[in-house]
Amino acid sequence: MQLENTTSWRASWGSEHQIDLALYLRDVLALSVDDGQVLPPVEPAVPVHIPPAINRAEVQAQWSGWWTDLLTALRGRSEPGPRTPRTRLRRPVPGDGSAIDLAVQHFAPAASRHFAAARGSGLRDGAPLSAPGFYRRHILAGDRMGQLVRETEVDLGRRAHPFRLSVIEISVAGRIWTRTAEDQILVSSRFAEDPPALEAAMRAVIRELA
Repeated sequence: MQLENTTSWRASWGSEHQIDLALYLRDVLALSVDDGQVLPPVEPAVPVHIPPAINRAEVQAQWSGWWTDLLTALRGRSEPGPRTPRTRLRRPVPGDGSAIDLAVQHFAPAASRHFAAARGSGLRDGAPLSAPGFYRRHILAGDRMGQLVRETEVDLGRRAHPFRLSVIEISVAGRIWTRTAEDQILVSSRFAEDPPALEAAMRAVIRELA
């Protein structure tokens, strides 16, 4: 994860293993999700596979709450310090013996291999030749967010107000830039590979927060 950080603002761009795993479970078990949580399928596509040992119905019932709490926990993690209370996940989570826990244990290795293979090959199929690879983009995007904050400060004629911003890149099909909270954004790799669109979206959010 690439991080830009000052005493008044903190902006990061990266990927999150837990988010990857949640999306992988959604697709491999063909789960339905709430309307507000709909995202395109993982790219490359994940074949559906429902092992007899996995209770798909229970995972289905627990997934939406788990997803919501994952996003909440990641937002809480962006505020480090002794005064920050630990985020409590109220719903089933890995390690508690729930259906989600069993599914995570079963599919975590396959999910890690899936995303490592997709992202380690450099350019995604269909990506512009000028587009940086997945991990290189984290560095470039993190640096650019810092530049955009400084450019915004010049435009506003003042220092930016204190803010936090976390951009999480996800490997899903289509062009996605969705704000899950004031300080948290999910962006698809396809959208991130479009520099003009990405720059405009980042500039607008940073100006609003600053």
